[in-house]
Amino acid sequence: MPRRQNNSKLNARHIDQLQRETGYPHNVVKITYYDSKKNVDLARKELGFGKKATYSFRNLFIGNVLSNEYVFKGVTAKMVNESFGIFDAMDQLQSLQDKYRQNGKYGISNYWIAHNFLLNEVSFLRTTAYLEEDKIRRDTIRCLHNSESDVSQIVRQRNISLDDLFNIPVEHLKFDLHWFTCMKALEYVKEIVEKMNSGSPHLYHRSVDIQLLTGVGNHSANSASIIRQALQKEYGLRIKVDGGNPGVLILTIPKKPTYSDAIWC
Repeated sequence: MPRRQNNSKLNARHIDQLQRETGYPHNVVKITYYDSKKNVDLARKELGFGKKATYSFRNLFIGNVLSNEYVFKGVTAKMVNESFGIFDAMDQLQSLQDKYRQNGKYGISNYWIAHNFLLNEVSFLRTTAYLEEDKIRRDTIRCLHNSESDVSQIVRQRNISLDDLFNIPVEHLKFDLHWFTCMKALEYVKEIVEKMNSGSPHLYHRSVDIQLLTGVGNHSANSASIIRQALQKEYGLRIKVDGGNPGVLILTIPKKPTYSDAIWC
């Protein structure tokens, strides 16, 4: 008997994909996806990915939409702002990015700042505290690299604790592998996968995509990320380049088989 398609899981994967591509908050992407009748291409267009949005959606994020103006079907800017705090949050995020973004081998990207802002529940103070600590960690990594010391424990501290993995929403499972050696990066990713497989509640319902920040090798001797190449060799078809960010790999951790799966196979 052919396996039945689970629409709710498919919808969740489409929403996660759209959020990765556009960078917009999960609930806003979800509204757009359903308003587009679950058509991924149409939702992508409405969110303004790759083309100019047909909604006045993007203006919402720079405060140019009147509070009573409809930005989605039946949803006003005021309703979205009250639900998600977008006006203040986007101003705060821009402020954090202006202050902390740095280029160069030991810099930090807007992508990682935005990730930690969401991970810290859009708290300006908590994100600021993290970024101040992160400046110290990156400085330490730079100094230790010059002395050829092992920095893997400090790099781990920049990321989500493995003890907290089960409490983190799947869309925030992002791990920065910059400054690991290739061997240490492979060990770390293996630990993440083993930890998820050991009891993540998400895997009983769906496969989970985790995002691995490797960069594209701009600061490598041969302009190619050795870590990236090693991960692609290790995980094969389970790993792919993020279409919205070439410096990110997406690793799929398969759903755990259940009794109902066996019935429908």
